[in-house]
Amino acid sequence: MAENLIKKYLLEKAFDNGKQDDVMKFGEYGYQQMLYEQLKKGELNFDEKDFDDWLKNYKLKRTLFGLYLLDKQYISDGDKIIEVTEDKNYGSIGEVTVNNEREKIIELSGDSYCTRPSKNNINGHLVINGIYANQMIYLARSCCNGAFTVGYYGDKNSLYTKHIIDYYKRIKRCLQTMTKDSCETVEDHIFSGDKIYLLSSKPRKNK
Repeated sequence: MAENLIKKYLLEKAFDNGKQDDVMKFGEYGYQQMLYEQLKKGELNFDEKDFDDWLKNYKLKRTLFGLYLLDKQYISDGDKIIEVTEDKNYGSIGEVTVNNEREKIIELSGDSYCTRPSKNNINGHLVINGIYANQMIYLARSCCNGAFTVGYYGDKNSLYTKHIIDYYKRIKRCLQTMTKDSCETVEDHIFSGDKIYLLSSKPRKNK
């Protein structure tokens, strides 16, 4: 099993089990690392069936995020898509049937971790579904040579979903300052009980 996905699972479960104060105390990066080390030492119970169920749901939500971007014309045929994600096999754009050049940047989940970015230039449409290491650096660079559409698609009742949406609401003004034009904001409830929140520097062609 991929290490970054297990860490993301442990972090999300911590939020949804009411451990927000503990996460904030250690920081998202530190808390993931701590839980993962406990897991490797056999000090933490790990329900493989629950993880498998989570992984299926995780993949579905990411695909639905990509389909939403396509349906609402945030991304279009021929765009170069650069996506930040935890794992090269799990992204929001890979399952979407458009004729795009696609590139993935692999980073760890969480807004409290920053290291040397994996990629210097962002020449294309940057897509982020979640919160990742170095993402403000990537967003700043995308404003120079491309566009961005960032946010989250998740269960509206999840505390982890609320955490991520609150994060994007906090940085909204910063992103608006970084863009030449207005930064479009979308907050939508999906019929399935999911919620999506988007900030995009590339407004839809047809609103």
